Amino acid sequence: MQLFGGKKGGKHTDSSKNNSGRTPERYDDYDYYAESKPSAPPAQPANKAQSGKKQKKKGKAGKVILIILLCIVVLLAAAYVYVEYFMAAPDSNGDGITNNDDPPVNTVDGRKPGVYTLLVAGVDVVSNNTDTIMIGRLDTVNHTLNVVSIPRDTLTNIQHEVKKANSAYHYAAYYSGIQSSSYYGCDPIKKMREELIKSFLGFDVDGYILVNMDAAEQVVDAIGGVDFDVPPGMNYDDPTQDLHIHIPEGQQKLNGEQFVQLMRFRSGYAGGDIQRIDMQHELLMAVASQMISLKNIPNLTEVISIVSDNMETSLTAENMLYYAKEFLKLDSENIKFYTMPGDTGGNVFGASYVFCDIDAWLDMVNECLNPWEAKVTTKNVNIVTYKDGNFYSTTGELSGGVSSFLNYSSSSTMGMANVYTYTSSPSTTNSGSKDDNE
Repeated sequence: MQLFGGKKGGKHTDSSKNNSGRTPERYDDYDYYAESKPSAPPAQPANKAQSGKKQKKKGKAGKVILIILLCIVVLLAAAYVYVEYFMAAPDSNGDGITNNDDPPVNTVDGRKPGVYTLLVAGVDVVSNNTDTIMIGRLDTVNHTLNVVSIPRDTLTNIQHEVKKANSAYHYAAYYSGIQSSSYYGCDPIKKMREELIKSFLGFDVDGYILVNMDAAEQVVDAIGGVDFDVPPGMNYDDPTQDLHIHIPEGQQKLNGEQFVQLMRFRSGYAGGDIQRIDMQHELLMAVASQMISLKNIPNLTEVISIVSDNMETSLTAENMLYYAKEFLKLDSENIKFYTMPGDTGGNVFGASYVFCDIDAWLDMVNECLNPWEAKVTTKNVNIVTYKDGNFYSTTGELSGGVSSFLNYSSSSTMGMANVYTYTSSPSTTNSGSKDDNE
């Protein structure tokens, strides 16, 4: 008896199908739970499917951005660790304040913590004179920076016929190669620091940089130029120095070449070298303000490389990193520029000279440059000046004597001048002091 329809080949031939849509071949192949299974979700509209893809893409983009941010944080952290680990404060000069006693006994107690001094001198490519002489004092505790310029024509107590501040390095470099000279084999910058810097300050600086103007040009280009308001009249040609300056007036971004040209320009100034110093201070202040506002020195590693490879300096790369970090902590109003006070219209046997106002200068040294607690006095310096027809020296001597000057004439009024020991005036004033920040 066939209860469930016909059979063919022993198999059930009923054409009816189960809920799964297929015909079971055996009883145990039947899906008894098909009805209890949830039905397949309906197909989504095309726009919803695309929306899902967009959300997935946004999710992936968010992850990529997060990874990039994490990489930046890691790189910044690595850079910070690098700077903190590799930077190093320069060594402080421990020689103290010198004196003119016999025998001399230096004052070495009372060094101010976190205070560093640095000599920056620009060497002229033709004469080998240091026509730019600046001394800086960085106070990393009070976050101040003072920079003082010594005019290149300042009368200096050296034995040579040209007794100017800018010639101290020139003579030392020249005579260091002459065997018959007492300078033979000397280090020119060390000799300059001894005859000029220590003589005027009463102490030696902690470090120095001899600036090569070509390298200075590279540094300015590396930091992206300098925004500066150029005054009128910046036109000058000097074929002997291959110097050709033609810069239009007005606010503009100076490249390295233009920056160096303005640093060297002095031909059109009524005040000569003193006005050139003022221009240098304004340019350097523009650089400082620009870096401080950015809170960054662009391409710092490149700048350090340029200085290390092209300039003579006592600073290591680690020292420069330290100075850069401390410099960026400064506010613009705490950076001050000064010029040594004195008579800028002096003349010695037909040559222009600047005569230092010794009392006002010592006040400036103690206020702006001295890294020691003890005050510098006339007993600590070796400075000569000229006034009222005579020379006055803090040591009582003029090196080489009056007759050692270039173009000396015994018949002239100055040729008959005497040399006296300088004593401070009881009514010392700062009337001759030049503060370039006012």
